[in-house]
Order: sequence, then C-alpha cells, then structure tokens
Amino acid sequence: MPLPRCMRHKLNTSQLNSLLVAVLMLVTGLLLSLLTFGHLKQQLSAEQHANVERQLQRLAVTAAPALLQQDRVSLNVMLSDWQRGPLINGLEILTPDQALLASSGNPGRGQVMTRPITQDERALGMVRASLNESPATQLARRYLALALMATGLMAMLAALVTYQLTERSFGQFRQLLSALKRLRQGQDIELTTPDSALPELQAMHTELRYIAEQQQQQQALEHALGRFISPDLESPQKGLQYFDCALMYLEIQDLDVLQARLSAEQLSTTLSHYYRLLSHAAKLYNGRLDRFMGDGIVMIFGVPSADQQSAMHSVCAAQLFQGLVNHVREHDQHVHPLEFRIAVHWGPVLMTPPQGDGQLSGNLIGDTLHWAAQLATGAEERGVLASCELVQHLEQQIDWREGPMVTDLHGREQCCYWLEELPEKTRSLIQRQIKHITALTANV
Repeated sequence: MPLPRCMRHKLNTSQLNSLLVAVLMLVTGLLLSLLTFGHLKQQLSAEQHANVERQLQRLAVTAAPALLQQDRVSLNVMLSDWQRGPLINGLEILTPDQALLASSGNPGRGQVMTRPITQDERALGMVRASLNESPATQLARRYLALALMATGLMAMLAALVTYQLTERSFGQFRQLLSALKRLRQGQDIELTTPDSALPELQAMHTELRYIAEQQQQQQALEHALGRFISPDLESPQKGLQYFDCALMYLEIQDLDVLQARLSAEQLSTTLSHYYRLLSHAAKLYNGRLDRFMGDGIVMIFGVPSADQQSAMHSVCAAQLFQGLVNHVREHDQHVHPLEFRIAVHWGPVLMTPPQGDGQLSGNLIGDTLHWAAQLATGAEERGVLASCELVQHLEQQIDWREGPMVTDLHGREQCCYWLEELPEKTRSLIQRQIKHITALTANV
C-alpha cells in the first residue's frame, strides 16, 4: 500500500510498519464487526418474530369465544390486561371484514404481523400486532460497539508489538550501517552478534565481521610493510629518466592463508620481524625497499646512484635474507615460519617524479618490475631464481644451475638460473652477517 511521501520522510521504517499493521487490523476488524452486526441483527429479529408469533397464537385462542359473541368490552379488557412486552408496540383484533373490534398500545407503528382467529374451521377474525424492532437493533449495536473497541485495542497492541519487533531488527540494521560507514572510513569496528538476531542478520554480521577482519589484516600488512619502506630521498632528476638497475622481488607464499590464520596483531608482529631482517640485508648491500606489490616486496639496487656492483649486491642480499629466514626457522620457535620465493633481475626502469609520501624517488614504471614479479612466481622455496639479464651483468664467478624456461610479458621464452653457490669469500662474509644480524634482532 503506497504511503504519502511526506509520511515516508517523517516516519522511520518501524513506525511505518506499525502504522500499516494497525490500519490493516482496524480495517479487518471493522469488516468483521459489520458482518457480525448484520448477522446478529438478523438472528435477533428472527427470534423476535418467533416470540411474537407464539404470543399471537395464544391470544387468538383466548379471544375466540369473545370474538364469536362480538363482545367488544371483553376483547378490550383482554387486550388491556395482555402482557405485550417490549417486542410489541400495539395489538388489534379485527373482524373478517377488517373492522376494528378492540385495540391496545400503539398499533400501526413498526412492522405488522397477523394471526387468524378460527373456531371449528370457521374464520372469526384476526389479531394484528405492531412489532418493536429497536431492542434487537440496540442489542446488535451494543455488540458492534464492543467489537469495535476490541478491534481498536487489538490494533494498538499489534502496532506496539510490530514496532518493538521491527525496531529491534532495524536497530541491528542501523548498527550494521554505522559499522559499514566506519569501515569505509578505515576505522576499526567490533561487531557482536545478538543471540536474538534473525538468521539473515546473523549472516550479515558474520560476513561484515569477516570483511572487517580482512581489512584489519590488510591494514596490518600494509603497516608492517610500510614501516620498512625507505623514506623518500631527494631525486636528482626533475622529469622522466631511465635507470639500469637490479631488482630483488620477494613473494610471501600463502599470504591469504596466513591472514586467515593469524590475527591482525599477530600478522603485524610476524611480518615486522621478517622485514626487520630484510631491512638489515638492504642496508648491508646498498639496496632500498621501495614498495610492496600484492604479496611481495620490491628491493632496488643502483637507483638513483649508479653502482656497478648492483647485480652482485642483489644476489648477495637475496642469499643473506634466505639465510636469515632459515636461521629463524631453525632457532626461533616463537616466530611464525614463513616461506619466500625470491627472484633477482636486471633491467631498465623509468623513474617519474615523486607523487606522494612513501615513495623512494618516484614511481617505477616498466616491464622490468613486472618481469621480476613473474620470475618470483615461478621460483621455489629456499631458492633464488635469477634472470638471464642479471647473470650476464655479474663479473664474479658464481655457480648457477639452469632453471625453467619462462615466458615473458611479450610471449617470448626466457631462460633463467638457480643460484647454486657463491664464492667462498662471499659465503663466509654472509655467514658472519647472519650471526651479527640475528644477534642484533635477538637483543631487540
């Protein structure tokens, strides 16, 4: 049933529902009351006619002898003494020719009933009564008034119950709406599902709580990653500029599973521990953590200052971080073990001017960054996968093992190599660095 626009604007949903229920109850009760009134009035009128019919039958038997003798005095006295009751306004005794012989009361008002007076199958006349229908009407109206009062009370009660039920349900909807607004604004929300909530509301609470937990996990992830991104340094270029640099891309395996298993605080603590190790590796080999992309971290070498050892530094930093991860897995039982896929690559990147906070010295643009991420996807646990371009830029003698053929972004197959072993001097240096870094983090 459409409602006026002004009413929809002034009343909330609970009030509109209660008003609608009250109107429906009143209309239904009014229809039932009118139908009951008509049926009751008809039934009372039928009972009245039956009672009058019995009275007229007795009066006809009593008046027959006097009517046979045409004794008007006796007939008038008889009618005067007759107990008519409230159902009869007046009585008349007539001859067969409709001549009036005797009367009492107020004949002629209301509906008329007649009864013939006979004796030995001979018609002596008739008795006529004027009916009073007001008692039946008044009694039926009294019941109608009671039914309307009961309908009004039931409508008020139904409206109150409807308002309470809908207000409780829509109150929970308003709580969900408020939580969604806070969630859209990036605020943390805490939802408690009422035991009396409807199944649909409980499902909505569950889904919203899951979304909130995911957002908290994402915020914790971004916070943990963002803490170890190098601050913005002064960029020497004012416009677009290409750099040849080395990239190390670290992809966290099963990050979505990790987010589902750990709370936001546990996730932040775990990632903070690993990225603290990663930041040490970056500082030792002149690398900088630039950004996080999806499930991975990008570390660059040789930007903005060119470094001929950038390729070697990227390999050493990857090996150092892998050794730190292995040490944590073997000696630190309090830290949740993580697995990383590590890839190193060499190529040109287009550096744009800085656009905001949290960037190294602008945005990295180019296929090199995406190719490094694709290499990491094909890497194995506890291994370092290097591109052919990076291997060609290395001057030191490093043992490599041929890796899989990987299709690049242009559909061309590229060869890549697994890191087998670094030179002895480099391995010794990395072992000392692992001991030093793990000692520092243990003290922290």
